[in-house]
Formats: sequence, structure tokens, C-alpha cells
Amino acid sequence: MTTIHLPAPFSHVGLDSVGSTNDEARRRVEDGTAADLLVVTAKRQSAGRGRRGRTWESPEGNLHASFTLRIRPPLSEAAQIGFVAALSLAEALDELVPGHDVRCKWPNDVLMDGRKVAGMLLESAGDGWLVLGIGVDVATRPAPGETLYATLSLAELGYGGDTADVLSGLCRHFGPWLARWRAEGFAPIRSAWLGRARGLGEAAVVRLEAETLTGVFAGLDEEGGMLLDQGDAGIRRVLAGDVFFPGL
Repeated sequence: MTTIHLPAPFSHVGLDSVGSTNDEARRRVEDGTAADLLVVTAKRQSAGRGRRGRTWESPEGNLHASFTLRIRPPLSEAAQIGFVAALSLAEALDELVPGHDVRCKWPNDVLMDGRKVAGMLLESAGDGWLVLGIGVDVATRPAPGETLYATLSLAELGYGGDTADVLSGLCRHFGPWLARWRAEGFAPIRSAWLGRARGLGEAAVVRLEAETLTGVFAGLDEEGGMLLDQGDAGIRRVLAGDVFFPGL
């Protein structure tokens, strides 16, 4: 077990190997050993997962981290945490690997130079708790054809730091943005996120469980739903799906 000294109010537990850092974080919530903004990391995951039940590649050298967060009602707003975290990570990567185009992609991916470098998974963890899992491809990335989107590792961009540096940078930005979300709500997060949004105003294809939608990515609603302008059919609000833009 290793510990990284993170900025207040974060605390950290580092493990060599777990099935899933999200599962480990939830276990700590359930047994009462978690605290608000505890971060659980592991060098390797044997059963990592991403959105919609997909396998989450978890080789050593990449960042696998899960945050436990206290959430006040209404819990329907918990999904906004993904926007807070994506915005925070984008700002951190701007500092750690300068000179690249860092964008947020709905609902909670982070892209660099048009390719996915990080993804997130939000899960409830009992009454009043949320677990936020974050994976960042620091040293390696999935092989072509193994993911829905083109991917990139930070190492390919010349980054020479390690996962601890990425986590520390993320927390430096996540703490203030989270505090602002808790104090002011989603509006300032929404505005800042849209300033970094990939595909805003562009044609988009959205794959849902039972249908595929096309339209123009027109923005976010006040709760974080994607607004898809379908022309004569009007504006469609999307709460979950896989989004594709031309060239991505």
C-alpha cells in the first residue's frame, strides 16, 4: 500500500492490485472507512469497467482512481459531478502537457488533439454517497479497434511524469471546482465545460440503446443533458448515449 500526499481535502489509499477501484471505494463506504474525497488508486485492475458495462483497460502505468463523494439531495444532480471532474482534468492536462488541444466530450470523456485520453464512471454507493471512477491513459492506450473512439496516451505526447503527478494535478483543480459546484450549483460548471466542449455546434450521431439519433450538438440543458437539434423535429434531450462527431 502506498500513499500520495494530495492537496486538502483529499485523502489517498494506493493499492497494488484490485478487481475494481470503484468496487473497493464502495466497500469502504459500506464499512464506514470512507471519507468525503477519499481517493482509491491501484496500479492494476483485474475487473475494471467503463460506461454501460464495457471493459476498462487497466494496465500498470496508467491512472486508475476512484473518489468517494458525499452528495446532498437531490441525487438526480449527481451526474453533474462528471462534468466537474472532466473540466478539472482538462485544466490539469493543459498544465501537465502544454501545447495540445484539450477538450471535454459529452458526457464525461476528455480528449487531447481529438483523441480520447480519459474516461469516467459514476456509480451510487449507498445513501448519500457517490463513487467517481477516472481512468487516464498515461503510459499506454488500448490497441486500435478495441475501443469505440480513437485513443491516445500522455506518453505519446511527450509526457514524462507519472500517475501520481496526474492525480495531484487533477485534485488541485477538482477541489475548487467541486466546492464551487456545491456552493453555486451547475451554472458555472456548465459555462466552463461548454467553453471546452468537443463538437459544440457540429453534426453529431448519438447511439442509444434502442435507436440512433442525428442532429447538431446545441449545448447542455440546466441539468447536464445533451441538447440535440434535429431541425424540423425540434430539440431532443439526451441523458445517456454514445456520441460521435465527424473525424472522431
